[in-house]
Amino acid sequence: MSIEKLELVSIAGAVPSLNDAIVACLQSKVFHIENASKLLGSTEDSGGSHAEQNPYSEPLRALMEFDLRQVPLGEDTELAPAEFTPESILSETERISGRLKTVRERLTKTRKQIADYESAAIHLKNLTGSDLNLGELTKCKHILYRFGRMPEENVQKLDFYSDEGFIFQGYHTAHDYVWGFYFATKERILSVDAIMKGLLFERYELPEDISGTPEEALAEMQIKLTEKKAALAELEKQEAEIYKTESEQLGRMYRFAKYQSEVWKLRGQCIVTQDKFSLMGYVPVSEKENFKKHIDKVPDLSVTYEAPWVDSKVQPPVRLKNGWFSKPFSMFVEMYGLPNYNGYNPTTFVAITYTLIFGIMFGDLGQGILLALIGLFLHKKKNFELGAIMARIGVSSAVFGALYGSVFGFEEALDPLWEKTGIPFLPLKAMENTNVIIFGAVGIGAALVIISILVNIIVKLRRHNYEEAVFGNNGIAGLVFFSGLLLVVLGIVTGKQLVSKPVTVVLLVIPLLMMFFREPLGHWMAHKHYEMPGIGDFIASNFFECFEFLLGYATNTLSFIRIGGFVFSHAGLMSVVMLLSEMIGKDHKSVITIIIGNLFVMCLEGLIVGIQVLRLEFYEIFSRCYEGDGKPFTPIAVNFDEINDLKQPEQANA
Repeated sequence: MSIEKLELVSIAGAVPSLNDAIVACLQSKVFHIENASKLLGSTEDSGGSHAEQNPYSEPLRALMEFDLRQVPLGEDTELAPAEFTPESILSETERISGRLKTVRERLTKTRKQIADYESAAIHLKNLTGSDLNLGELTKCKHILYRFGRMPEENVQKLDFYSDEGFIFQGYHTAHDYVWGFYFATKERILSVDAIMKGLLFERYELPEDISGTPEEALAEMQIKLTEKKAALAELEKQEAEIYKTESEQLGRMYRFAKYQSEVWKLRGQCIVTQDKFSLMGYVPVSEKENFKKHIDKVPDLSVTYEAPWVDSKVQPPVRLKNGWFSKPFSMFVEMYGLPNYNGYNPTTFVAITYTLIFGIMFGDLGQGILLALIGLFLHKKKNFELGAIMARIGVSSAVFGALYGSVFGFEEALDPLWEKTGIPFLPLKAMENTNVIIFGAVGIGAALVIISILVNIIVKLRRHNYEEAVFGNNGIAGLVFFSGLLLVVLGIVTGKQLVSKPVTVVLLVIPLLMMFFREPLGHWMAHKHYEMPGIGDFIASNFFECFEFLLGYATNTLSFIRIGGFVFSHAGLMSVVMLLSEMIGKDHKSVITIIIGNLFVMCLEGLIVGIQVLRLEFYEIFSRCYEGDGKPFTPIAVNFDEINDLKQPEQANA
């Protein structure tokens, strides 16, 4: 199909109307904003990015400090009436924070205590069996202790520090670690800490209120944990109650502040003077009336519509316009890069070639139908974009599978049907027609290369790039040379002289010379002056480039042999599956083997074939006729995704 036509919209008016104009553009959902300064080539700074400060940035920051996961935003994320000011939002957030302050402080303290108790409980298990009184340790005034673990291999190294005035007492060994305490006086504890750190001692803090033996302390800690968790649940309930009563107000304030903040950010794309503003962007022609309904509601604006400035340094954005069949394949085009606005939309070409090549490489009637059904289910029920492509290539695989006579690997299943039709060369058995498959693959490659060159010629002529359109390797000269080369090769293969020697010279030598001198000839044709570099440099660079062109024609064409290779690969893999089923027997195990084998081949080879076809599209076709240097058409919108992203993990854990 084509690239959707756009119109450049210029909006001007008094500065007090700027926010209303931006809101109208947002609500239309079809306005792609451009930086007015860059578009006009102005040296003036956009007023919104330098002279103005966003008054809603601080209120929005204050709102983000709340747990907005507990705040329902609602379905309506449009701009609410102007019921808030930055000052009123800050005042309200301060009031709500005051209600939450005490509960938050107690929550933080309780969570820390629970974490400390749980950590201590884990470590105390390594001291069970000891009669050590932990409470006595905490009461020592002159001797300090450190509890933790160190690698077992480093315990022996403590002998080197026997004169440093500290004692290490180990109590438990597990997983190559020794758990225990070291003791030192207050005066020496810092130097001992440094020594033990060098020996990879990992310190763990014990709660200050710990007492009794490790078993007694552990039992007491379990009781405290239960109490603290109950207290935590009560505090969380209190917090939830506060959020419940304030959630509607928080949601309204957040929607309003977020919307207004985005509006003020968009002011940075405008030119703002003391009393006037200029706002510019693009609107699809098909959505123009919808846009006008919104922008016309703002009084005292000057709005003009004109064709996009394709010669500007800021290129117009691109929105692809595709039919129902080719639309899913736009994801491949976008993956490579969108076309320029004055370029062409290759999606239909990609859709046709990708579908046909995949079907040829993965031809099986049964597997193709199954692939189409899976793709249809993923697309309709799961909204999986790739599912629509799977449905189309599955049908293609089924069609070519019928031509090959293959149904879930049974190569003779359709033989009686084809015998009744009386078509002698069908079904086309891959292993019995190797030459047909290989030469057919090369022929498909040659045809696609020629089509790619023709497309490139048309595009380059439209852009008045005569050097590439006429004299380039993907231009008229390249097309004649490649066609002549194909005729020569075809004559050698068939043993017939398809063209005479004089014609061969005309088809090969003259186009090659045109490609060699493409730069001066292109400048001459465009009536431009050409400055010749050094003769030696000119000859050397163009010689190697022409040699590269020759290699490109050969490698690009021969690369399509992989089409035939995967036809053989698919037939070979399925023959292995059938052989395994025969070796197992003819009972239910054989049926299971065939089912598993088909699923394995579908998953493995389907993925590989899909990638290989995409490679052919990108490297062998797009490299000759397509430049993905465009930018996407992106209507301005307010994004609330950061809150939705916060809610998703919570919902997943619920």
